[in-house]
Amino acid sequence: MYNILVVDVSSYKEFVADIFREYGYNVEVSESAFDAISKLKAFNFDLVVSEVELPGDNAFELYNYISTYYPYIPKMMITEKEIDNFFERVFQEGIGNVLCKPLVKEEVINLAEKLITKKNIFGLQNYMKDIETINKITITASDQIQQRIEKMLSLIEEWGFKIENKVVLKLVLNEVIINAVYHSHGYKKEKEDRKIIKLKKGEYVDLFIAKNNTGYGISINDYKGKLTKMTILENLNNAIRQSQLILKAYETGEEISEEITETGRGLDLLRKIAKDYYFIIKKDIRTEVILLFTNTEKKEIGSGTSLKIIENI
Repeated sequence: MYNILVVDVSSYKEFVADIFREYGYNVEVSESAFDAISKLKAFNFDLVVSEVELPGDNAFELYNYISTYYPYIPKMMITEKEIDNFFERVFQEGIGNVLCKPLVKEEVINLAEKLITKKNIFGLQNYMKDIETINKITITASDQIQQRIEKMLSLIEEWGFKIENKVVLKLVLNEVIINAVYHSHGYKKEKEDRKIIKLKKGEYVDLFIAKNNTGYGISINDYKGKLTKMTILENLNNAIRQSQLILKAYETGEEISEEITETGRGLDLLRKIAKDYYFIIKKDIRTEVILLFTNTEKKEIGSGTSLKIIENI
């Protein structure tokens, strides 16, 4: 079974360790980055899970150390802080996975297995339990995007689910699908010029929408695999920075219009409205963005800002 290193000075480390032990993992626990580095030198680990707040050397320095000397070991960070407050550092270190406390057992294990094995990383069926129905919608031209979005939203409502923040969800889907159609297929200039494009023969973007007894899921797939973790982080960092600038300008009256763009805004909203979500990338093969929604609890915009990027390069 796989070996996990949990790094956390608080008592929460035992809760995290017990999650992995319950699923049969071998777990070592460290209370500092220094001790974690000693264990990394002595044992072979398949995953490192670290609290953001560590005494002495902080988790970011530990992350950097692992990336430098053990780049093959996947890493996950956990925090009870608002991730937007330290996202600049997340971007600088290229951190792809940050989970917000309180942790959900199944979410942690599902993500850990995929980070370690890189198996079963694509497909709604690997992120939703007990799927009852799944539909596929294909896009071959940019002028089909809006109609396809409306079709998905109508289907969700036909299934009996109430769409919270429908306007925002349409905005998110629009940006993600546009990126899949234009950017992934090399039509960046055409997107900037707002030109309608038709994909080449054999090229397409697939949308999947599925439901189970508790909610629904949406996935957007292109088969180019050109998106990267750093592109996602850069766009999110830009969106977060601009949100902070807007709040500051509101308080000070400072002119910031030249600094504001739309870059990353849809991706930023995506992580804030979906109950669960994943960016999944296999370089030069496929990119999938998954959004999961439950019908049992409402998520307010801005609550919960975990980050989950599974990248197989």
